[in-house]
Amino acid sequence: MKNPVSRPIAVTLPQSGLAFAESVHGPGFRMADRVDPFHKVLYVLQGRIEFSEAGVAQARTVAPGAAVCVNAHVRHRLADTEPSTLLLLCFTREFLTRDGDLERLWVHLTRGAGAALQPGGAWSTRFEALWRAGIVEQAADQPGRAVALRAAAENILVALARVPAEAPADRAARRVANVVREMAVTFFEPWSLDRACARAGMSRRHFSALFRAQTGRTFLAHLTELRLAHAAKLLAENRHSIVGAAFSSGYGDLSHFYRLFRTRYGHPPREWLESGQGKN
Repeated sequence: MKNPVSRPIAVTLPQSGLAFAESVHGPGFRMADRVDPFHKVLYVLQGRIEFSEAGVAQARTVAPGAAVCVNAHVRHRLADTEPSTLLLLCFTREFLTRDGDLERLWVHLTRGAGAALQPGGAWSTRFEALWRAGIVEQAADQPGRAVALRAAAENILVALARVPAEAPADRAARRVANVVREMAVTFFEPWSLDRACARAGMSRRHFSALFRAQTGRTFLAHLTELRLAHAAKLLAENRHSIVGAAFSSGYGDLSHFYRLFRTRYGHPPREWLESGQGKN
């Protein structure tokens, strides 16, 4: 386990212009005002911090599962209200300017100043997975390492940008809504009801009731609809074989995919295509 520190860690960016890091704070952690030559995302894994920056009158409390975006050359400070563990993503301005869309994404996130985001359990789990992927690539020396590092960083920024600006007052409903949004873009992953409940941090019964209220379907029916709609789209575009469309939609068992497709669309995939229904 990483040793706790009493002052901020020093981060030196490599030639790639980005770095993943971890900072475990001891009980005596202290931080003076700081100005970094790079942008960074601070994610609170454990503990609780108060974050303040130049130009913002009031410090913000940042709890576990939340992130702070900090622009380069902005004077800022953080103080632990509980000993904390932070995950950091640091990157240069040049990393952003390679891609205009990515640069605009960061401007949207920070709006000219740092932004504290309280995204909730489903997003937090995704951030942590992306951060772990970045650490694995950073520690290894595999072909395509630089590409994989950039992809992990870019996916983190995209995930941050997709955190809803306004959340429902009901926190349980918000957690379920976060799962629904996550499923919409990761339906091809090995989802299960237990995984979804763990994401939302609630029981099967409570989750299932709120999920049906928001989607009009059971968890399994909604997941199946997302997968089959995607498979049908791939087949209708005539760019994928039936096997490829099934695999890309999250199905490893082709016979199971055939049964579900026939139930949903009235025909097995090939007959559905030949009937011309895909064009509709």
